[in-house]
Amino acid sequence: MNPQEFPGVALGALSPADRARLEYDALTRQLERMRAMQYAYNRKFFGLLLVSTLVALGLLLWDNGLAGLVVAFGLVSTGVTASFFLHFCDFARVHARALEARINALLGARVLIASELEADYFYPHARPKFSGFSFDRPLSFFSVYTLHFSAVWGALILWSAIKTGRYFSGDHCLGWGFLWLTWTCIHAGYLRWWFMASGAERRMAERLGEAYGLAGDPGGVGDRTPPKA
Repeated sequence: MNPQEFPGVALGALSPADRARLEYDALTRQLERMRAMQYAYNRKFFGLLLVSTLVALGLLLWDNGLAGLVVAFGLVSTGVTASFFLHFCDFARVHARALEARINALLGARVLIASELEADYFYPHARPKFSGFSFDRPLSFFSVYTLHFSAVWGALILWSAIKTGRYFSGDHCLGWGFLWLTWTCIHAGYLRWWFMASGAERRMAERLGEAYGLAGDPGGVGDRTPPKA
């Protein structure tokens, strides 16, 4: 049906129970959409880590001087892309938490607690972190996993530097090294600002809290009591 032809719903003519059913249906559909989005970008995130690592290994085993440069610069871009996918997962998680809180408010009980479990098991919502490393949960599996892949990629970049040094003169190596360091610092600086200082995730959580009439902690850090419908 064309949206312009949709007759609409006269909410004033509906009983409170019917309005609650309509809202519950809309919220659950939106929650399903956010969970599907989270699942899709989780797959992209972990798939990218695996594929990029295997490609980097293949390039370093190839007897070509330019391969080391491709690996060194490419892994920095891959790290930014992985953080971009994680950024989408965080968006879906924060939105899903607000939806679950509103549904719980309609039901008058804490029926949906998946977002609470995610905050405990992975990292808290709307809290400073660096990509996948949580400063609140530095020993969580996700934080250690982030450090693990950072170490693996660091070793690959070191290997690429050694490989590049065998094919280029000292001056050329210094030039490429300066370019790589500049390239890395620009991207790392932006990621640090986005995840730790921008406050974008908390602002989104607060906006969702206002939209859904949620009380307490909109960032999902402390208050877990469902608000009144």
